Amino acid sequence: MQVEFDHYSLRVDGVRRLVRSGSLHYFRLPSPALWRDRLEKMRQAGLNAVDIYYPWNYHSAAPGDYDFAGLRDVDRLHDLIEEAGLWLIARPGPYICAEIDFGGLPAWLHNVPGVIPRCREATGFTYSRAFMEATDEWLGQIVPHFARRPNLLLVQIENEYTVPQPFRWLQGDFADLLIRWLGAGRARRWIGSKWLQRLLAGRARAEVRESRLRGQQSPYMQELYQRVRELGVQVPIFHNDILPHVGRQTDVDMIALDRYPVTDLSRDWRDNPATFDVFSGDERAHDAHRDQNPVFYPELQGGWYDGWGGTGYASVRSLLGPDGIDNATKGALSERATLWNYYMFCGGVTWGYMSSPDVYSSYDYGAPIAESGWTGPRFESVRRLNEFLEQYEADLAETDWIAGSGRWCPEHLCTRQGPEYRFEFLRNPRTEARRVPTPEAERSELEPWEMQIRVYGPGKQLAGVSPGPVLRVSPPAPAPPPLPRLSTWRFSGASPQLDPAYDDSGWAEIDRQQVEQRHIDIDSLGVHYGFVWYRGLFRGALDRLYLDARHSWAVWINRQLVAAGDQFQNSIGVGPDGARKRRVSLSDVAWNDGRNVIVILVESLGHNKGFVDDGALPRGIVDIDTGGTPISWRYRGGLVRGERGMNPLVAFEGIERAPAQQEVELPHVWGAEPHGIGLYETSFALSGIDPKRVALGLSFDPGHGKANLYLNGYLIGRYWPEMGPQRQFVLPWGLLHPDEENQLAIAVWKRSARAALGKVRLQVL
Repeated sequence: MQVEFDHYSLRVDGVRRLVRSGSLHYFRLPSPALWRDRLEKMRQAGLNAVDIYYPWNYHSAAPGDYDFAGLRDVDRLHDLIEEAGLWLIARPGPYICAEIDFGGLPAWLHNVPGVIPRCREATGFTYSRAFMEATDEWLGQIVPHFARRPNLLLVQIENEYTVPQPFRWLQGDFADLLIRWLGAGRARRWIGSKWLQRLLAGRARAEVRESRLRGQQSPYMQELYQRVRELGVQVPIFHNDILPHVGRQTDVDMIALDRYPVTDLSRDWRDNPATFDVFSGDERAHDAHRDQNPVFYPELQGGWYDGWGGTGYASVRSLLGPDGIDNATKGALSERATLWNYYMFCGGVTWGYMSSPDVYSSYDYGAPIAESGWTGPRFESVRRLNEFLEQYEADLAETDWIAGSGRWCPEHLCTRQGPEYRFEFLRNPRTEARRVPTPEAERSELEPWEMQIRVYGPGKQLAGVSPGPVLRVSPPAPAPPPLPRLSTWRFSGASPQLDPAYDDSGWAEIDRQQVEQRHIDIDSLGVHYGFVWYRGLFRGALDRLYLDARHSWAVWINRQLVAAGDQFQNSIGVGPDGARKRRVSLSDVAWNDGRNVIVILVESLGHNKGFVDDGALPRGIVDIDTGGTPISWRYRGGLVRGERGMNPLVAFEGIERAPAQQEVELPHVWGAEPHGIGLYETSFALSGIDPKRVALGLSFDPGHGKANLYLNGYLIGRYWPEMGPQRQFVLPWGLLHPDEENQLAIAVWKRSARAALGKVRLQVL
């Protein structure tokens, strides 16, 4: 397949094309059966391409170790994309963002001497040979999997890269204090205030004027480009920028721009008539950088992510609505866009410990295809628009803005002329219907927030009008099939390490020098993801206990819960943690004259996604001060024994649990033994349920205490009822067996005098 481009569009085998793509995260759909289902639905929506990120950390657990089997079999994924008749847009990074740990970079990079991630520091570009050597190895592993694919359309290098880093005011001591004092939510609102944004935009424009630099070049981007070419890629290579005027990367064949008009979900975007004005000027900015380059939006808003303490994805989907995605698409078209990719088009599950701190397990995103596979009005809006666009593809792929056409009514946005057809763009940015003076009576009233494209033929006759707003909802679902009741559970303790008599000789030692040098965080220990248990032996009473542990922690001394808390001031996953060392009161501790045991459990909610080069912020115990008391420390990774890596698969028959188990019914509360972690286990079988037609989930009634949810050994959810909002978890087919017994385990972390697990139900989604 030959792919060329010019000022207007891609030419695929000599034919101009409108590229209509959607993002699918195979790493958030842990089953090839789900890949096939989503690709079929994307084709049904009228898309002709699929956009794929390849996260380095998902495929590489350690230096030199790469896994492309099973759930990571990208060759199988590529086969399915070809079978679906879709073009492939490949985005191998090395950095991808995507709200995953360290933006897709493997955490083991933190332990490689000389690595400067993305060759970028606060001062600007800094070439890092160590990082480039690791990156060259990654590209050498992943690029051959797609380089020769017959449907390969485009390849991206890096992601939203600019020097200096974007939003660099989110770093530094002032930002750290701001987040510590105000919390990330208030700090984010302050940083996002209109007056500050205007000030920062003014600074950015001043930087452009001073440097007279409209585009950027660097050895980093040049080396990535050359490496991908050497590995056999023959199609155009692009990079996606985040600002139209500043920091555009020109060491690629095609420049491109991301657009997310709605990011503040605390208010209704429909109340602001200027919401979609962000597209205005993109065409001119594009041409100022590179005239022979189609206008390309690699990330056109298909939804938005929700975080801990957020409103939930039902709210996100409802707020964005079918009119939101329709306006975004037509806004892009009005600026000569002929290539766009909806991010995201398919929701998914951020399973295991893959997430960055700003998202929870669900990554539904409010996408046209939900995490469960459900489609609704937003999907229907895209499908209907694509039916319309296909009729005029040859013309829409080659339009010019008609200068001097003017605005013949307040709702007239612009006029574009193709080789044969003329396209009039009308927009009603209000919450009430408006009648417009069109030459024809047909569809002359614009519905609230309707954006309309009127098509006129060579004889100036009306040839077509874009479809109106999607008002209908999906038909009611059929009666759900009968599902097993999860009434009886086996309950046991799963943290015997709290017992002073516990044999921890199998745990790794931490030498005193590591403690003194503050090298006991999870990366220094080589654990990198999830939970770490620290166990210390000492004699007599501690002088004091000051602790900086991130993100969530609990301390036991001689089996007694002494304190628990969270260092989670920054929930946006960008910028400093706003953390500090805290004093832990020891006034109620019952000390032994001889040996005493301290146990600290710390959970990392993920490394920052590295958007502003902050992915190296430490996790686990960052600093501890116990005075002059000598302590012999050991550690073990994993909430339960045998749990390793970013996406663990736990063999529960081999974990440590108390020999005494009891049968309980939910809801269940315990205030005495066991301390630490309480493990609930049950099994169920399914019959007569078609996984292609029915999506299943697990819903929780309110409880108390953080928990991990395991399905057949796979960690598929992290539950935090005190923070919320997620209380429903998808059980992905592929991990869920339709014809075999399924095992469920819920490990509840008791961080107060009592913990509780509410009722848990299987549910059709």
